[in-house]
Amino acid sequence: MVECTARARQEWTDGAQLDMSREMMRLTLSVVAKTLFSADVTSEADNIGAALTQVMFLFDMVLMPFSEWIEKLPLPSIRRFQKARDFLDQTIYGIITERRASKEDKGDLLSMLLLAQDEDGGAGMSDRQIRDEALTLFLAGHETTANALMWTWYLLSENPAAADKFYEEVDRVLQGRLATFDDLPSLKYTEGVFAEAMRLYPPAWAIGRRTKTDYKIGQFTIPARSIFLMSPYVVHRDARWFPEPDRFKPERWAQPDDRPKFSYFPFGGGTRVCVGERFAWMEGVLLLAVVAQRWRFKLVPGHPVETAALITLRAKHGMKMVAEERVAPATSTSGSTQSHPVPA
Repeated sequence: MVECTARARQEWTDGAQLDMSREMMRLTLSVVAKTLFSADVTSEADNIGAALTQVMFLFDMVLMPFSEWIEKLPLPSIRRFQKARDFLDQTIYGIITERRASKEDKGDLLSMLLLAQDEDGGAGMSDRQIRDEALTLFLAGHETTANALMWTWYLLSENPAAADKFYEEVDRVLQGRLATFDDLPSLKYTEGVFAEAMRLYPPAWAIGRRTKTDYKIGQFTIPARSIFLMSPYVVHRDARWFPEPDRFKPERWAQPDDRPKFSYFPFGGGTRVCVGERFAWMEGVLLLAVVAQRWRFKLVPGHPVETAALITLRAKHGMKMVAEERVAPATSTSGSTQSHPVPA
């Protein structure tokens, strides 16, 4: 995670206008490809992002009744969906084929899937089964985190006092070196920044569950196969649990959490809670800290900021921001404080 971020931050230049939606998508895509599949997809990052966006826009169609018939119609939107899906399939199947040919166990998620055996000692997973598992984690594992990071940079830009505390902690804890896993307990305000961003702009803005049998809640009986929809976006802005709910206040996460269990659920909950929750928390904090060592971002004046509620909560017009290079303080061996550029 840290190595991917250190490489990404070298590509930016002082004063450049960046679409932080695109930049964070590219960064988290490189992280998930490397950590889960030991693959480098940097050269295809933009194409993968474009295909994912196309799938997101048409996902509602897939959920409609008789979608299997609608998908057969020769509509332009259907063709775009199929083209995007085929490109994503080619990417995943290419990774699977290369790994099967090498027969190398790299100790990553893909190797675990390839080595998995049926409990009865039967055959392993088919390429189609591995594709289903891998594609879900490949896409969900970077799309949600990228959106959370994008909204975080936006909120820091709009709240200078919180941003100053955030940068002060990063400089004090890291002292000019790259972050490590052991730094996570010391980056508490950074974690609060990330938590607060997901409170205000939860990537999974709505979460669904289907009842398997009739289900009773109070005086109401919900028929089997009914769909429940819960919105973290709505619940996270409830003043009963979060005073001044529309304010960006990372400090609120430094206080003891005496709120009801599901007043905050950006990753869902229960037996079907997001399997990558701890991965995402670690990734979010480390990426924020490593980027912040060298860069600060300001929203481009006049850039419209609106939400686009697709499968995830995106920015409708992207997130155009100006990159400002930072000079971070470091502590010398004599104990005095000096300033020097953060190493690339």
